[in-house]
Amino acid sequence: MAEEKPIKETIKLLFEKIAKEPQTVKKTELMDSWPATVGSFFSKHTRAAFSKDHKVIVTVDDSTAAFELSQRYKATILKRLQNQFGENEITDIKFIVGELH
Repeated sequence: MAEEKPIKETIKLLFEKIAKEPQTVKKTELMDSWPATVGSFFSKHTRAAFSKDHKVIVTVDDSTAAFELSQRYKATILKRLQNQFGENEITDIKFIVGELH
C-alpha cells in the first residue's frame, strides 16, 4: 500500500515540478525582463505572454499606446526578445488592446 502524504507536502511537490517546466521558466523570465525590454512607461500599460505558435502576445490597455508599439517599436522589441529567448523561439510579436489582468 502506498504511503499517504499530507496534502501540504503534495501541493509543495506539485508546485516545485511546475516551476521546473520549460514553459513556466520562459514565462517567468519574460515577465521578469519585460520592464527592461519595453521601458518603464510601456511596462505599466502592457502584459506579455507566449502563445503556442512562437509568438508573444502583448495586451495593451490603451489603443494609442498599442498603435505606437506596433508601428514604432515592434522591430526593436522583437529583436530584444529574440536575443534573449532565441530567434526560433519567438518569430513574431502581436499587440492587442485589452484589459490588463
